[in-house]
Amino acid sequence: MNAITRERHEELKARIEPLRQRVESWRKNKESNEKMPEALWEEAIALAKVYGVSPVQRILRIDYRGLERRAFGIIKPLAKARAPEPARFLELPSLPLRRAEHLVELEDDTGRKLSLKVASGHLAEVLPLVQAFWRPGV
Repeated sequence: MNAITRERHEELKARIEPLRQRVESWRKNKESNEKMPEALWEEAIALAKVYGVSPVQRILRIDYRGLERRAFGIIKPLAKARAPEPARFLELPSLPLRRAEHLVELEDDTGRKLSLKVASGHLAEVLPLVQAFWRPGV
């Protein structure tokens, strides 16, 4: 029920007033984290089922979602009572591996330079090139 008529709202205000006073009295005398007593909730729930959650919540200034869950029987799982979820493993498809490359840079005392990019696993093929680079007179 989204909105109620002015007459129904006035009717609600008259019916809810004793409960509103008890809720306010409880608020003034409650401990810091004390939850509202079930008896007060039950009266609020009964009115919410007749007049709607929103009008009752606004007048009593109580938790909207809590009143809604209780009025419509929506069960909220308790954090303490919830069993831990079993571990789940997800197998990812294998991705193509990027082949590693090595960069070999050589420079002799005359300023000649040689730069080679060599794929992983092919470093043995670099040796003849390096030997040729270092040969005198080449």
